Amino acid sequence: MTGRVIHCLMFQAGRVLFLFAVLFLLASTAVSAEDLGKKYPAGLDSSKQPRSYATTTTKEDVWKLSSFEFQLADKFKIQFGPSQVVLGHHERNVLWAAVFPETPADIVTTDAGKGEHVTSLWLRCHPARVGELFPAETVTKQGDSKWIEQAVALARHKMRSSWQQSGKPMVPVRESLIFDLETKEGNRRFYALDTRQQTVQYVDAFRQRILPVAAPFKAGDGAEIFDKVWSAFDREYAMFVIKPDVDWQKLRDEYRPRAVSAKNNRELAEILGEMLAHLKDLHIYVQVEGTYVKGFNREQYFNASPAAAAHLIGNIHQIKGLRWGRTKDEIGYIAVDSLSNQALLKEFETALKQMQGTRGLILDLRANGGGAEPLGQKMAGYFLDQPCLYAMHQYRSGPKHDDLGSMQKRRLTPSEDWYYRGPVIVLQGEKTMSSAEAFALMLAECPTVTTMGDRTAGSSGNPRRIDAGAGIIVNLPRWIAYDATGKPFDTVGVQPDIRVKTTPADFTKSSDPVLAAALQRLRKPTESQPSGSEETLIPRK
Repeated sequence: MTGRVIHCLMFQAGRVLFLFAVLFLLASTAVSAEDLGKKYPAGLDSSKQPRSYATTTTKEDVWKLSSFEFQLADKFKIQFGPSQVVLGHHERNVLWAAVFPETPADIVTTDAGKGEHVTSLWLRCHPARVGELFPAETVTKQGDSKWIEQAVALARHKMRSSWQQSGKPMVPVRESLIFDLETKEGNRRFYALDTRQQTVQYVDAFRQRILPVAAPFKAGDGAEIFDKVWSAFDREYAMFVIKPDVDWQKLRDEYRPRAVSAKNNRELAEILGEMLAHLKDLHIYVQVEGTYVKGFNREQYFNASPAAAAHLIGNIHQIKGLRWGRTKDEIGYIAVDSLSNQALLKEFETALKQMQGTRGLILDLRANGGGAEPLGQKMAGYFLDQPCLYAMHQYRSGPKHDDLGSMQKRRLTPSEDWYYRGPVIVLQGEKTMSSAEAFALMLAECPTVTTMGDRTAGSSGNPRRIDAGAGIIVNLPRWIAYDATGKPFDTVGVQPDIRVKTTPADFTKSSDPVLAAALQRLRKPTESQPSGSEETLIPRK
């Protein structure tokens, strides 16, 4: 065999080996690509009635990206190199994503923030778009689970800004995207994109609301803070006696070693939140540097559609915390959505005076999450004919968990100015919480009142805030709340006189079956019901 032939054969063999190498590389690349759209198939869609969902994140929800890029026409562009993405999902529906670039990424094109460097991206999108936003060719393999803690902390910090309800995500409309960026320059850049209209809205109000950096601990700091919180609950939390399944000492033994080992304040706050979640108390929360950490959260179904009031009542007047109107057939409607602002009392009086001559009145408390109980007392006094007992409570009185003080009675007195004598229907539900539950109990004692809807939240704790140190704040409820008969209503809530069974799908922008049921009841004539021309708001003699 000549040298020329041998050379040709070697050349051909080299070409074959090269082709095999290319094919192997392509095959291995194809195998490593992950189609997130198939792994997380969308089964949820946006709804007219606000609905939020609890999300889950495990080590299987962290993915390594070779790159990440998004561009909307010539108005917005960001560009990341290798990154980690962490997904939060309900069932398999991705409701948020947190992207962490290995090196600060670039804001390439925007009206604000151009040239700054991104350290994290909080992304809100419709579940059906996850495969589009993270193409399979960029998803190389399973990511590093160490990013979960930071992603979840980022999620809690960001969740209050868009497409959320009660700190949990809703499903946005398909064309809506939220890009919420933390930057190396110390600015938070928040952009709301509409991919159908091809628009970008920058919201500067969030610029200084950045995620606080975790503060490292000195040796022993974690133990001191843990002991301060655990001991405060051990001394002051009254509801241990109605939660016999909670072994408080055992929880200390389980969580204190972890607190001692905590490396920073955020990690310790997470540990405290996990421990306190065993108490299943909606009034307990933990914050670190102003950011809430994960704790106990029970799904609270919102049995109302505020938008539907205009369709069922007519013209609705509105200020923050209060809505009111009057039907053409003389039925009044006042929605008290908050008890947090003392100025609402004067506005409530003004709205109530406009109900003169109505044949009946609906008081809607379904969106009321509480506030100041004395404000509710003054409002409820307009519907009361004589003093009454409406609730009771007990505080701790000693070191043992069953050391309780005497039963403290809470009484209501009638208003000295006016009295509404027509029939009143009070609407309530699971979003009626805290002082609003006391408000519902007050109104239930009034002789002309019928309560309708669903049970209330079952959470009334008269809490105090513990400044635990290192930027950690803990909310500590201190009493057991009872109704007028002496029955505790923590967890179980206050039951209505008439329950209206509904599902989330029943509520739309024009449909509210609970409000419709109240209107129907008031439209049934009774002997004691005013005709609509009589005075129903009577001055006290």
